[in-house]
Amino acid sequence: MFNFDINILFWSAIVFIAIMAHVLFGTIRVIFMVKGQKTVAMIIGFLEAAIGLTNAILVISNAIKSGINIFIIVFYSIGFSAGLLFGMLISQKISKDILSINIITKNHDMQMEDLLRSRGFGVTCYKGSGMEGSIRVLQVVCRKNNLAKLKGLVSSIDDSAMLTSHTIEGLSGGFLFDIKSRI
Repeated sequence: MFNFDINILFWSAIVFIAIMAHVLFGTIRVIFMVKGQKTVAMIIGFLEAAIGLTNAILVISNAIKSGINIFIIVFYSIGFSAGLLFGMLISQKISKDILSINIITKNHDMQMEDLLRSRGFGVTCYKGSGMEGSIRVLQVVCRKNNLAKLKGLVSSIDDSAMLTSHTIEGLSGGFLFDIKSRI
């Protein structure tokens, strides 16, 4: 179980690379599935299946022939984790989702609206009525990676404000935070 030789190290490295690639492709495939890009998801799924089958038949069987060893198990686990990590990093690069965020607040002064605009967010404001009286709805369109910043700014003024968001498809015109020119 704890035998170590160059053959074990070689197969441990191969297992690491193979499982990392398999999990990486799986993570990216799910992203494209969620985004509704069926063709790309199918192509990546094909590659994922080919890598998975290769892992099962060739890589893992050869690793077992060289002896089940703690190093192979550890490298498999590290490869799995690395595949998830790289998949999430790639996800952040390819998933530049644009969100529409509605901020519902009972606060009627312009402080939140002014703060958001001063920090570069475009804000559209509506008056409305809720169960407990009049409300203001501030609508902001921004990239998903700016949502945490937006939430922080909103909660600094009204920590009871309600935020809802949904992904926007096919955007044209208007102003987006963190983009120099108009779309």
